[in-house]
Amino acid sequence: MEARRILIKLGGGLITNKNKLCEVDEKSLERCAEVISQLVNQGFHPVIVHGAGGFGHLVAKEYRLAEGKIEGFKGQKDAILQIRKDMLQLNRLVCSSLIDRGLKVSSHPAHVWASGAGPDFSGILVGNDNLIQITFGDLVDCPAPKEFGILSGDHLMERLSLLEGVELVAFLVKGVDGILTHLPINNEKPELLDQWNINMVFDGHHQSKVDVTGGIGLKAACGARIADSGIPVWIINGDKPQRLLELAQTGKTIGTQIIAAQSV
Repeated sequence: MEARRILIKLGGGLITNKNKLCEVDEKSLERCAEVISQLVNQGFHPVIVHGAGGFGHLVAKEYRLAEGKIEGFKGQKDAILQIRKDMLQLNRLVCSSLIDRGLKVSSHPAHVWASGAGPDFSGILVGNDNLIQITFGDLVDCPAPKEFGILSGDHLMERLSLLEGVELVAFLVKGVDGILTHLPINNEKPELLDQWNINMVFDGHHQSKVDVTGGIGLKAACGARIADSGIPVWIINGDKPQRLLELAQTGKTIGTQIIAAQSV
């Protein structure tokens, strides 16, 4: 029987305190793990990508690691080792939250199987129907002269959507129901976009002081390319992860569905 795969991104801002170094949001992680367990019990096969949040972005920002090797910039090598160590710790916590619910998981740090940054990075995971595969945005090796760079979890999502049997892709984000028309201004409440395609403009929030990847704009762009392949793609509120369960069961929930440009 073909696996009914659901590709899930647990945003770094959702499962960690993004503004503090290496502080996990235990309640949020546990809520997500419980819903993932329920998905498995209903016959779905999750594949999980998680972000870095406060376990990666703060140090990466300080040492400009997204730019690659900078001649004369002290501390970059030590920062790489620190971030990889911190990310492995976060990954252990994510894995443990699922193992505690009786699930079998397999961890695949991106720096082990992937190289290069951006959507055209090298590497692919092979699907496994017996284990929940988990990977994460990571500091990876890159060709010279860059030597290293940050491979975003959103670009990992785009690549892993190619796994056989993926029937749904969901990005779980922190604190919002999906893509909003604009940022909240004074008392003006922004509207949730039920659907979005690459030709539509929105005013997304990007924490430039913290983020070293692309915020919700990158999620939307990667999601649009996945949607072009015919797979349903959603951005939903990870603070209400039961919506993921509803989405898997019914094909609909509160959130933003990213649709292919040609279907508009």
